[in-house]
Amino acid sequence: MGKKQFYRSMMVIAMPIALQNLITVGVSMMDTLMLGSLGEAALSASALANQLFFIFTLVIYGTAGGTNVLVAQFWGRKDRESIRRTLAYTYRIVLLFAFIMVALSLFAPRMIMHIFTNDPEVIALGADYLRIVSVSYLFFGIATISGNVLRAVRTVRIGLIASLVSLSVNIVLNWILIFGNLGMPEMGVSGAALATTIARICECITVMVYMKYFEKKIMLKIRDLLHLDRSLRKRFIQNSVPVICNEMLWSLGFSLLTVIIGHMGTAVTAAYSIYNVVSQLSSVMSQGIAAAAAVIVGNTIGAGKQGQLKEVIARLQKAAVGVGLFAFTFVFLSRYSMPFLYDISAESMGYLMDILLIGAFLEGLRPNAFVNMIGILRGGGDAKFVLINDILFLWTICIPLGYLCAFVWNLPVWLTFLVLRFDDVIKLGTSTIRIMQGRWIKDVTREEKTINEMEVSI
Repeated sequence: MGKKQFYRSMMVIAMPIALQNLITVGVSMMDTLMLGSLGEAALSASALANQLFFIFTLVIYGTAGGTNVLVAQFWGRKDRESIRRTLAYTYRIVLLFAFIMVALSLFAPRMIMHIFTNDPEVIALGADYLRIVSVSYLFFGIATISGNVLRAVRTVRIGLIASLVSLSVNIVLNWILIFGNLGMPEMGVSGAALATTIARICECITVMVYMKYFEKKIMLKIRDLLHLDRSLRKRFIQNSVPVICNEMLWSLGFSLLTVIIGHMGTAVTAAYSIYNVVSQLSSVMSQGIAAAAAVIVGNTIGAGKQGQLKEVIARLQKAAVGVGLFAFTFVFLSRYSMPFLYDISAESMGYLMDILLIGAFLEGLRPNAFVNMIGILRGGGDAKFVLINDILFLWTICIPLGYLCAFVWNLPVWLTFLVLRFDDVIKLGTSTIRIMQGRWIKDVTREEKTINEMEVSI
């Protein structure tokens, strides 16, 4: 495949994913904006209640990540039957976990809210929100898994279309139900929950209609999901469990970083919160490129074209450098717009300027780490290394050293922030070394068939 054709193929996968991630960030920002006008209690209630959804999404994305390695490699061999058998396991895990989360939210919403806050008003509002929005977990899980599987066989537009449907429905219904417009009662937080639920149902319906009537690659039928293929169980567990653990342990560690920042004072917390928004916006393309890399590497290995991997990897890493330059520029230039966008204290603004300057360099390197870890190594079946690499440095270096910087050594905020977020730099180095070793590639669609049998020089 020529260079231009390769990058065109990569962008066909990456751009819809990046836009889909951008829409997801936009939905969160819109919810925050609308509920924020109702007061801090309403905003806090929805934010804290959604922590349960955050946990749910991690399991879903972990399951999808492990499944996609298998699906991408099966698709490289055009083995549709094995893809359908793999999905029989995937949908079962999603449905089981969704039912558990829905049951907890319906029957013990106040107990869940008590974990996050002691404020009676926030607990009451959050419990009402949870009871309604929990129903959407089931639909979100099905839509997300289906969209990710379609992505692995290079069908990416339907995920973007479904997200646009969800965004449109959510914005309109938020305006109607939260504030009581068009003759509807003013429902506040409960209205936001109902709007989110309906939006996710519409998203799920969009994806399911496509898979039923228009999808021509996998051609999944209900009967394909009724029986489990035991010969796939071991490979499914080997690929999905490390990714699920990866996502959950990383998110827990990242939450601890937020806790450390939160105890450094209100001014630092405000600055860090604003930086997170900028970071999310700057990383949407990084996530798209990484997801595209996983599909391309998986397809290449599944098709038995390991000899092409050296060139494929080089091109993917060059693309990551380009995305990194864009992310660096975006974050660096955003420093000049902050005084016009946010009305915060001079102290907070000073911290924000420092954090954004350091963050610009970190965000510039992140795409390379994403492509190496999520795209190349995980797409090549090396999920265990990614798990160890993703968790080890966060938990053994960044969290303990960040705590010491903040509360024992009393180092400047910018230096503490750098230490807390330095794991991406370390992971970039270790993942690059791993790729250069050239013995990480694993064809997970064939029993015990590894790179040792194929001997590819990277």
